[in-house]
Amino acid sequence: MMKRSLILSSVLLSFGLATSVDLQQAIAAELNDKVDKTHDEADEKLIYKIDHHDYELYTDVLPVRTDCYIHRDVKSSLLLNDYIANQAIEQGLTKFGSAISDNIAKQYKSEIIPKFKEVISNTTKDFSTNDWLTLKWSTQPSRGLGEKIIHLYNGDSGRDILRFHVRRDQRPKQGYYFNFHYHTMVDNYESHNELGIVYWGKDMPPKWSTDIYDV
Repeated sequence: MMKRSLILSSVLLSFGLATSVDLQQAIAAELNDKVDKTHDEADEKLIYKIDHHDYELYTDVLPVRTDCYIHRDVKSSLLLNDYIANQAIEQGLTKFGSAISDNIAKQYKSEIIPKFKEVISNTTKDFSTNDWLTLKWSTQPSRGLGEKIIHLYNGDSGRDILRFHVRRDQRPKQGYYFNFHYHTMVDNYESHNELGIVYWGKDMPPKWSTDIYDV
């Protein structure tokens, strides 16, 4: 257990201590499911505090002094990204509607979502304690012709941190494509950062959230 772990300053905290209540509960439930039930009770604790005297060296290399450190299983650091990525899958399929998702869901999950998970990781890796505490995400993808799939945002300020979008492109003599991309607050959402393109076909795709029976 110890060999698979990371020691993090309590300034950074872990998502189990620093995210919103809803996310904290969801992650806690997922952690419980992942714990090997054959381990003894001590080994099942993936997050716990350690007396700072056990790690005197860290007071010399950390940017600030702290009273305790967080011992966190390295696998738990991936659960936050997984959880948000799963939200992106669910909201993406809701946005597409059955008329579109029946044709592109497989590529969306296998080609687009893994790249989006990398973006989430890069976006959140340097979050402060307050960033974790206020992290939230949208729950309503846009319908019709809108691009929005899911936005991560600061719950206090309301400012978007990361926008995950899909655009419908038409190429002459080729047909229609779905362009998946993201925007970040770093450049005030001006850059169009492409994640991948999925081909639809020659005919114009239906509007987002259209049911297959409505086509």
